[in-house]
Amino acid sequence: MYKIGTPLGAVTGIGPALLSIFHEKNIRTVGELLLSVPNRYLDNSIRTTIANLVPGERATILAQVLKKSGFRKGKRSITKVAVQDETGSLQLMWFNARFVQDALQTEHEYFFSGVVGKNGVMIQPSFERVSDNTIHTNRIVPIYSSTLGIMQGRLRRVLKEIVDNLEETPDSLDAILKEENDLTLVAACTELHFPSEAETAVTARERLALEELVELIRIAKTKKEEWSEKKTAQAISINEELIPASIPFTLTASQQACCKEIVADLTQTTPMNRLLTGDVGSGKTVVAGIACYHMIKNGHSAFIIAPTQVLAAQHFQTLQNLFPDLNVELVTSNKKASSFIGPRLYVGTHSLNNLLDQVKPGIVIYDEQHRFGVGQRSKTTADFEHHRLTMTATPIPRSLTLTLFADLSHSSINELPENRLPTKTWTIPERKREKLYKWIDKQRAENSNFLTLIVCPFINKSKQEGAMHIVDASSRFKELKKEFGKKLKIALLHSRLPVAEKEATLDSLFAGEIDVLVSTPIIEVGVDIPQASAIVIESAQQYGLASLHQLRGRVGRAGQQGYCYLFSQSNQPKTQKRLEQFISTTDGKKLAEFDLNNRGAGDLFGLKQHGFSFLQFASWTNFDLITKAQRLEKMLPKNWHSPLLHREQSQTISAN
Repeated sequence: MYKIGTPLGAVTGIGPALLSIFHEKNIRTVGELLLSVPNRYLDNSIRTTIANLVPGERATILAQVLKKSGFRKGKRSITKVAVQDETGSLQLMWFNARFVQDALQTEHEYFFSGVVGKNGVMIQPSFERVSDNTIHTNRIVPIYSSTLGIMQGRLRRVLKEIVDNLEETPDSLDAILKEENDLTLVAACTELHFPSEAETAVTARERLALEELVELIRIAKTKKEEWSEKKTAQAISINEELIPASIPFTLTASQQACCKEIVADLTQTTPMNRLLTGDVGSGKTVVAGIACYHMIKNGHSAFIIAPTQVLAAQHFQTLQNLFPDLNVELVTSNKKASSFIGPRLYVGTHSLNNLLDQVKPGIVIYDEQHRFGVGQRSKTTADFEHHRLTMTATPIPRSLTLTLFADLSHSSINELPENRLPTKTWTIPERKREKLYKWIDKQRAENSNFLTLIVCPFINKSKQEGAMHIVDASSRFKELKKEFGKKLKIALLHSRLPVAEKEATLDSLFAGEIDVLVSTPIIEVGVDIPQASAIVIESAQQYGLASLHQLRGRVGRAGQQGYCYLFSQSNQPKTQKRLEQFISTTDGKKLAEFDLNNRGAGDLFGLKQHGFSFLQFASWTNFDLITKAQRLEKMLPKNWHSPLLHREQSQTISAN
């Protein structure tokens, strides 16, 4: 029998070589391996007979091996096996799998799971001996990430050995969930990896999501208690007006209120730990800059850390303009810091983390922090403590800030600047694409500052199954160059471009020399291009409402009318409803509510997580589960932590 904390070396089937691979991935215990959850599942649970097999549909048959043969064709070895059941016979074929001939014995019965082609042959089927406890066939089969570097079959066998022999954990939530018919922690781990039916995989994720939320609430409370006891930050004094005279516009009442809350924190020796939320274009950057301004005027440096070089460069330019009397320096992986003389405002990417101990800034501000990796965030926990401010444009419900961010104070910019006009939004059919292009051409002819953004989900054409129809930036760029290359200046921007080419494109963009910018969602993360007036979102069905809202927020930022056009290749009613909801409002909080109402359990605990990246199982839009987690957390002993999740989640939360 195994426990959550059992070292992997004690698990049957894990030898020295496999153990070494796990250790390289920092997976050392049974619990840590159980958290390597499946990316997806293959449904091999549908049993049928050979006569009833349907070409193109996955199924499992129980059949006897009649004969087998092997031969080479070019560089490939081919194995053919003939099988039969009481309804007929079938040809099976494998490529470069010589082990099959030795593994399959004639006149023996096996389960075979796979898809029959139009030619009546089942290619590369999984197989195993008939039993009531199969791993690869006759059941729903987990598929794991290839980044582990372990063959799927081998990993499944190890995990099956673990879940079949896993001891119940007395210090989990099981004791207080007895009356609620929830799965035990062990049952949830079992169903997550080897679900008995499709619905139980969702139920298992929900049980683990509950464990995760309770653990996060518990750690957040602990961190807040520890944080409030610290007296290690630089306390500043305010000797001049709160809003510097260099700012050329009037802040909204909401911006001013947030400035007061943040600066009040900076006057204390207890380090500020605050979350600043505000819709796209609400003016979070100027609020952050004012906090840095007062810190620097008191003789201490300040950091603003952005998730991308594009956004860091944008912030650098904006802050230089807003605070001309401050020494502002850009630091990225391609641009190193100069000598550390005098207090200054450092703006950059996560490369700034490496300078924490040298510069010892009075305040560190993280923009869109949920886009950083856990490892990058954790570097900010240095030997000294500074004031911390986290900014995000992701609409966050109040219940989330009271739960998962209970260790943070919260300021919210809840209004847009007066000069912002609501962006006009439409979905348009493919047949009207040419008409749209003519409209773009006309707008640019009438207004030399008119910039159109065209956003595509992928850089290049995807080879993934079901994604071939999704529009990619490279193809769309070539198409537009061919159609408008002589009339309009068209540029391409994505993360894989050489640094020099990317910087040249950005320079041209900010100089107003580009008419149409084709991009991936790299522009979603806060890039401010004031002259952008229209945005075309290709394959809009690929985005959630929050991402669509972020993208739409890129246009109309200088007070001009903004336009947003959506193309979608999906006719699914659910997708069409989501896009209609997006068109109906420009309010980020309403869109967050729509997102919540749209999601059923299957979406909520789907394989691609939404929202903040440190949630492995839960979603911040599941208010019911958050409420349940709050209730359960109050019932637990003061020193309780999840036996499965505590190590991983404590690293994540402490990084906030």
